[in-house]
Amino acid sequence: MPLTARIVLETAAALITLGGLYDLFTPRLPPHLVAICGGSESASRLVRELLRALGGSLVAIGLTVAVLIGASGTPVQPQTLLLVLLLVIPSEGIDAFCMYRVGSPFYFPLAFALLAILGVVLGWPNLFDSP
Repeated sequence: MPLTARIVLETAAALITLGGLYDLFTPRLPPHLVAICGGSESASRLVRELLRALGGSLVAIGLTVAVLIGASGTPVQPQTLLLVLLLVIPSEGIDAFCMYRVGSPFYFPLAFALLAILGVVLGWPNLFDSP
């Protein structure tokens, strides 16, 4: 795998992990989510716990992608790159879509997904070799 692809994929994995840690350890809900809960303490607590669950899942996905890329040999197997896409696209895509629907900054998870796609394209074996 070219060094550039490895750096891009490891960066995407680190950003996904950091985003998950942010969700996991944010001390309180952002104001727009509190407003959606309508002042209900139980609804706010539920949303906060769901945000923590999302954060834990994103941390696991980010770390898994980092291990997959870090442990992959040279050349990287296409199955490894497809697994990265299978992990990142649904998780970050759904996260971005849902964040968009509630007025959160959805461009962060969208950018992380696009970064992973770029890394896979750059790392795909023999994609840029001339015949």
